[in-house]
Amino acid sequence: MTEMNGDEGGREPDDREIQEGQDVQESADQPDVEALERPGEEWIAELLKEQADERAEAQSALVGVGDSGSGDAASADPDSPDDVVEEEIDAAALIEPPLEPGQLGGRLRKTVLSRRGALVRRGSEARLGGRDPAFAGVRTVVLVVAVALSLTAIAALVQRPQPKPSEYGTTTEPIGSTVLLCPEPGAGSDLDVRVSAAVIPDQPGQDAKDGVAGLVTLPGKQAATARITTPGGQAAIEAFGTALPPIRAFGEGNLAPGLVADQWGRATSGTGRGMASTSCAPAGSDFWFVGGGAIAGRNTRIVLVNPDDSAAAVDVVVLGPNGIIDTPAGRGLVVQPQSRTVVRLDALAPGINATAVHVIARAGRVGAAVDDEQASGLSVVGTDWIPAAAEPATKVYLPGVVDGRGARVLTIAAPGESDALVDIKVMTDTGTFDPADRSQVQVPANGVLAIDMAPVLQQQAATLQLTSDVPIVAGMRQFFGGPNVQDETSFTAGSQPFATTAAVGGLPVRPATDVRLYVTAPDTDAAVDVVLLPYQGTKAAAVATSPQRITVKAGTITTVRISAPGGAKWYTAVVTPSQGSGPVLVAHRVRETSSYGDLVTGYPWSPVRTDVQVPKAEQDPGISIR
Repeated sequence: MTEMNGDEGGREPDDREIQEGQDVQESADQPDVEALERPGEEWIAELLKEQADERAEAQSALVGVGDSGSGDAASADPDSPDDVVEEEIDAAALIEPPLEPGQLGGRLRKTVLSRRGALVRRGSEARLGGRDPAFAGVRTVVLVVAVALSLTAIAALVQRPQPKPSEYGTTTEPIGSTVLLCPEPGAGSDLDVRVSAAVIPDQPGQDAKDGVAGLVTLPGKQAATARITTPGGQAAIEAFGTALPPIRAFGEGNLAPGLVADQWGRATSGTGRGMASTSCAPAGSDFWFVGGGAIAGRNTRIVLVNPDDSAAAVDVVVLGPNGIIDTPAGRGLVVQPQSRTVVRLDALAPGINATAVHVIARAGRVGAAVDDEQASGLSVVGTDWIPAAAEPATKVYLPGVVDGRGARVLTIAAPGESDALVDIKVMTDTGTFDPADRSQVQVPANGVLAIDMAPVLQQQAATLQLTSDVPIVAGMRQFFGGPNVQDETSFTAGSQPFATTAAVGGLPVRPATDVRLYVTAPDTDAAVDVVLLPYQGTKAAAVATSPQRITVKAGTITTVRISAPGGAKWYTAVVTPSQGSGPVLVAHRVRETSSYGDLVTGYPWSPVRTDVQVPKAEQDPGISIR
């Protein structure tokens, strides 16, 4: 608060003057309600005018007192300590204590009004003959003007309307940089692995000519690189018979929008016999993988890749049929810079057949992937990568449920403190139906439920729709095989519909190999265009095939069989919803037929990343920038 210090001297006032001073005091102490409602500049100007009027009135009163013979203030000695009133305003006292939001405006007005009363009281003191009115008036005017100007500037800042975030909004800009991480080729088995990358052409932000893109291994015993020089360009790193470190797909400038990367591998014998593939995804801090297990003969591994120059701290949380499993060894895992860490699920949760794995980066970021192998004695059950599931939601879709014989084990997790009541619907090429005896299931809180859907699917290709009263995550393990042949497994995972371009690269061109797309229109009719980008071993942009228009009725799926482009070593498939199309779900399946048993892989697609939402920013005139 502002403090005014000084000693007062002079003659004793008579009764009339005492009453007059009390009247002035009472008037000064009454707040001006109307002034509180006026803008800061207006009421401060009025305050200055009132002070000038009161000083003039004080001078008149003082002259009248001198003429009456009650006292002669004009003849008082200005150097006498009894006649001079020292008035000092402590600058530090003008600084109010820290205020809560919304209190500053009211505090300013109260301060000025209190000073206004003090100045009026000084006027009454002048009329009582205690000091030289001319000397006091000049000093008071200077001090009041200085204080008023400071308060006016502060009040202008306080009263300035603050914009709401919604008034600024966001703007869409093409991404300028992207990095995708591919788990280490050979991390799971003795597969021959190819990691491919492609920049899908005709995407926003590709007009400039300043970009670079390609593939590069993280530090390790072996190293490899591959470059992409133009939109529509493709590249690959092959690890046939050689284990490589994790691979980073990168894009900068005009080659960042539309970058996709995928890993595909194949082995015809050994404990890792099978076909396995996965998309390469950005580093992040939160991942879900549903469908792994840790029973005898089964090996599910969580592969953590740190692409940065500082260590990352990671927790691996495992949900089982009876809730969260106590896994101290999965807490606080340190992934060193530019390296990978592999965690075996059977070391965290031995003996658990159905799980959901939640990977959380507590510090830094990582790329996460999960691969799964299983053998029964000397018989190989199969191998594949488990796709990352969409984040928990109350409505989840599982595209890519492949047609054919074998179990289709649906696993649902309810990561929360409440049980989940889940309604299940099945979409096929003929429509949507409620599966008998499996239309509704209950999942325990923080637990998982596994159920075989094969009896109701009747070997049809399908997409499952799961609707829950609380958020859930989901996945499916699919078995392929039959009498006298080796088995194979493949996975799909919970997904969400999209309405923009999606793509998968590295699709193989091999004898006896069949590639199919499954396109689902979950809510409204949809139409998509499918084009192929063949890779022919050069850095030139791929010559895309003519678009093939596919229409899908609401609540159904359509299966599209892909014929590989002539002369291609491998190719990238691109799906783009047409103008006015409803959202879609897309998954693919690669099957290589063999008399020893088919090899199968595939996973759901995600839209390619082309742009980012950027908050709009405007200069605040109340802030000076130096």
